[in-house]
Amino acid sequence: MLACKSCHALSLEESCPACGGEMSKEWQGFLEILDPENSALAQEMGIRTPGKFALRVR
Repeated sequence: MLACKSCHALSLEESCPACGGEMSKEWQGFLEILDPENSALAQEMGIRTPGKFALRVR
């Protein structure tokens, strides 16, 4: 699993399917957002779409 360096989305692809950003193998923490409009964490991270995200990406 890889994490996007810009939007933190998790994916198996070499480039981010959400924003086209660069992916990294070095990430920590896992967050799955189901309802971004009602999630305080999603709002704090700037996440607007449901999906799987890393909390920290290097």
